[in-house]
Amino acid sequence: MEPPKKGAECHLGIYKTEGIILKSYNLKEADRILTIYTKDYGKISAVAKGVRRSRSKLRGATQQLTYVDLVLYQGKSIDTITQCETKEMFIALREDLHRWAYAVYTIELLDAMVPERQPQVRVYAEFLAALHLIAALEEPEIGALFFTVRLLPLLGYQPVLHKCISCHQEIGEGTRTSLSASMGGILCGDCSSPEPQGYPMEGGELAVWRRLAAMEARLLPRLKVSPTVRKRLFLCLRYYLQYQLERRLKSVEFLKHLSLLEEDKTNPTKEN
Repeated sequence: MEPPKKGAECHLGIYKTEGIILKSYNLKEADRILTIYTKDYGKISAVAKGVRRSRSKLRGATQQLTYVDLVLYQGKSIDTITQCETKEMFIALREDLHRWAYAVYTIELLDAMVPERQPQVRVYAEFLAALHLIAALEEPEIGALFFTVRLLPLLGYQPVLHKCISCHQEIGEGTRTSLSASMGGILCGDCSSPEPQGYPMEGGELAVWRRLAAMEARLLPRLKVSPTVRKRLFLCLRYYLQYQLERRLKSVEFLKHLSLLEEDKTNPTKEN
């Protein structure tokens, strides 16, 4: 196992850091292995011993989507959490199913895209900011879209958005184009027809994508995006990510299901 890197305190195999609990699974009768995205080490796995016992001091702080301060002991095969104190529980996410679902989407996306023990402070900062945005914004979907768009260039997945990937023609906002995941960028109208697998873009979603990529997080509450454009951009990103990651994100399907349920509430079933 790699020794603790610069930026976290370490003494005799014990080190401190902060992080966000991504997921966990049970081990033996009372233990649990946690996947944590940390500021100093990136994504790590660590065991929380006895955490499933009702009297465990670690129990409350080791839940999914909890922002924590950690003290860990460096083991030969896996590290052990010796202390875990809650910094933030993100109550607003836990009290709203839609916000929780978008937050879980960011977790699954991050977990799928980042390797173990490769710290990236920018990625960590964007992830933490995204959770706060999803908790606070009137439209939590904007926070999830913002995180996705910001994560792509940081991890080497950024497609070409300002010119046609084929003919290199500049593409203005409002132009009908398509996104080719296999080619890694936008195709103009003339070049789209030879690429039947490309995802069609009406224009609005490309403009919002570009805006999110350049916008400061503090300005997001001012951004107004129609539900139709938000949905089209999310579906476009889903197509691109599925190709790049070679897998489907389960959380996206759950969000799709929630969206359908929401539509059912606003549009009651007609009688036959």
